[in-house]
Amino acid sequence: MKNMLTMLALCAAFGVPATACAAGMDDMQYYVGNWTCMVGPTGVPPSKATGTYTLDGGVLREWVSVPPSGTMTQPYMASSASTYDAKNGQYVETWLGNGSDWSVSYAKPWTGNTEEWADTANSSGKLGRTEIVRTNQGSFTFTSYATQTDSAPNFKGVCTRS
Repeated sequence: MKNMLTMLALCAAFGVPATACAAGMDDMQYYVGNWTCMVGPTGVPPSKATGTYTLDGGVLREWVSVPPSGTMTQPYMASSASTYDAKNGQYVETWLGNGSDWSVSYAKPWTGNTEEWADTANSSGKLGRTEIVRTNQGSFTFTSYATQTDSAPNFKGVCTRS
């Protein structure tokens, strides 16, 4: 209930009808649940990760956990929150990880199974991009690029619904 009240207050503050704030989030219902992933920088063996998504009050929340493996001695933890910005017609997301990494990103509404996310700010100072492809109801892949113009990816992942 608190999340719904917060969403209504934010919608009102920005002059956007509450129904419009939550309306764009129907497509994000796809992610709700638990996922098992294999992720990592390109060129090295991937690591196992888990992701949990919830959707409440028009906000999609994600929690990521990557246990230590290889040269990684500490677990990597991250969380994000995404919502639909009806006023500007785009999805927006914030990301925060325990590796001193953070980002603010956006994606225009998409058709089909591919999402294109672009950073507007991040901790590296290079505005990257990520492509997510929903391969079916039980799996998706994501490919990240260090900058918005790079053609060679720097990070990849494959996730399967748990």
